[in-house]
Amino acid sequence: MIKIAPEISLVITTYNSPAFLELVLKSILRQHVFPLEVIIADDGSGEETRQLIDRYRKIMPVPLIHSWIPDEGFRLSKSRNVAIVKAKGSYIVNIDGDMVLMPHFIEDHRSLMKENQFVAGSRARLKEKETLRHCENLNAEFHLWSKGLGRRLVLLRIPFMHYWIKGRSGLSRARGGHLAFWKKDFMEINGFEERFNGWGYEDSEFVQRLYNKGVMRKNAKLLAGAVHLYHKEKTDDRASKNMELLQDTIENSNKKAILGADQYI
Repeated sequence: MIKIAPEISLVITTYNSPAFLELVLKSILRQHVFPLEVIIADDGSGEETRQLIDRYRKIMPVPLIHSWIPDEGFRLSKSRNVAIVKAKGSYIVNIDGDMVLMPHFIEDHRSLMKENQFVAGSRARLKEKETLRHCENLNAEFHLWSKGLGRRLVLLRIPFMHYWIKGRSGLSRARGGHLAFWKKDFMEINGFEERFNGWGYEDSEFVQRLYNKGVMRKNAKLLAGAVHLYHKEKTDDRASKNMELLQDTIENSNKKAILGADQYI
């Protein structure tokens, strides 16, 4: 009989990256504890992604939900908001579709759940050559000594030592690609701000509003390991405009998104 964390909805963002998404889904099948559901927050991917999700829905032991929005440019905040509003779990673990999970990932996040806190996770980084090899071989298995890993110590899992390590604070490395929070906190700050155009800072601004609401940060040190698959970093000439939105939230202690999740209730 499988074990399920009934509080947790796992939300995975994706856009036309079926090879990466398949490794992520394979890593979910290896979990010691499953989430209540898996929701794919899809920013407009094509038919290949839909077919992949349909195929894995047949073998996933929990509901696999495809939350799709039309492809109208980079709308990461919208895709996340639409998906998370649908979530049945009271606790959201949000990852990007290039994050391959270690087998204790959901189990560890369940142990980290605490009222009035959000969790910022880390990730090891897989180099380009090994990313291609793992995709070709459909190999979602990693360990501390896997070839091509950078920041491999992130994969160390030592639960009893977790509480001795404080880790980073503020916005440093608090990224939406590995972030967990209570759905009620998400709704109270109105989710991700959709006024962000293109890549950059939407996750930092979300985290800042959690801080402004009084939600504290916990770091998933020595727990909830994951591997980030290599891809070229996105750049966008609108990043400076997005930085202005982040600065406004910092300076004015904004707590709620102006264009946010309440559109989808």
